[in-house]
Amino acid sequence: MADSQYPFPPDRFDDEADAVSFHGAHRAEEPFWRQNLLYIIIIGAALVMLIVLLFLIGGRGGDGDERAQDPTTPAASESSEAPAEETTEEETPAPEADKSIPIQVINAGGINGLAGRWQSTLEDSDWAEVGVGTADNVQQEPVVFYHDQEDAETAQALADEVGAGEARQSDEYEARITYVAVDDPESGNDEEGGDEG
Repeated sequence: MADSQYPFPPDRFDDEADAVSFHGAHRAEEPFWRQNLLYIIIIGAALVMLIVLLFLIGGRGGDGDERAQDPTTPAASESSEAPAEETTEEETPAPEADKSIPIQVINAGGINGLAGRWQSTLEDSDWAEVGVGTADNVQQEPVVFYHDQEDAETAQALADEVGAGEARQSDEYEARITYVAVDDPESGNDEEGGDEG
């Protein structure tokens, strides 16, 4: 299509120009997303795959940690508890306690007659020789001490009997086995309460 101001007659190039939808060299620019659509699709797919992989790896890692921790924790607790029960059963029975060994009861509770009441209680439990004494300072917890390692089992048997926890080796006292008492024996409490009443 020839322009009215175009001074030359139309030719075949004008016919081709009429057939094309775009005229001239100035075309509208494509938007950014359309120019880079292929790159955007690739980057988006890569991000989705990365998120999915992280999710799968994180899920498997958490399960693995729980499986690793669950079997280990009970095993550790069972292994730590089992020896304690075995040692308690081995040290508690009377055959392991040599009740002919002289023991001494020290009153460390600041209660009048405390050592004497323990002396009577222990003698009733077949301890052959029980001496008494008084500590210089009041203590909060009972404890059984022993001098030599050969008396350790007997000392522990005494500690179990009086509720003093674990026997300790010490040279603080002269007796082979010493019980530092801070409370009345259970039977002594009942008797004392009845006497006072």
